Amino acid sequence: MKRFWLDWRRRKALRRVADETIEGFLKHGLPTRRQTIETVELLALDIETTGLDPRTADILSIGWVVIKGGVIELSTAQRMIVSSLSEVGQSATIHGLTDTEVSTGIALHEAISQVVEAAAGRVLVVHHAGLDKALLDRAVKTCFGAPFLIPIIDTLAMAHRKATQQHHLSGPAGLRLSDLREQYGLPVYSAHDSTVDALATAELLLAMLEHDHEGANTRVWRLASY
Repeated sequence: MKRFWLDWRRRKALRRVADETIEGFLKHGLPTRRQTIETVELLALDIETTGLDPRTADILSIGWVVIKGGVIELSTAQRMIVSSLSEVGQSATIHGLTDTEVSTGIALHEAISQVVEAAAGRVLVVHHAGLDKALLDRAVKTCFGAPFLIPIIDTLAMAHRKATQQHHLSGPAGLRLSDLREQYGLPVYSAHDSTVDALATAELLLAMLEHDHEGANTRVWRLASY
């Protein structure tokens, strides 16, 4: 059912858009109900912003890495600094980006075009989809007049479901990317660099699949939303 509604929304959006970039993205087929993580390509992605409210925050940096055949392809890792009219303000204490760095970044339209092209035909992987997906939706609508209609695997949501099933809810802090990586014995990385966090999310997903599911044989739609 999730796949049916996403496909319907993509076909509906396709009738309204005129840009080749978003058209190409929307024309890509979705994974079938039986396809597994091993048989699809995934795009682990992270965004650094000026704030946590997706209605007002500006995107400052986007990083990603591709997972193919259940393996992270480090050669695909990318990071973009995005120019912003807003000052980074107190958010600089988290991501370390300065107003000077951001002023030399690429335009939002160029950055989002690259994201859309990288995501075409793939499943998105993020940690905390509520924020990143809302920001991407807003940006893609601004640039192309359509929402970012893509299957999403949210490692935070996966961890929350597991904790709920085990009656072991430890609060939001226990679901942070760094805390979850520690639970699965993954190495400590410096946080809040978009490419590093994308890689950290990719590694966490594979560890969770191997430990809690069926590894790369886990069906995509068992985990994905949109």
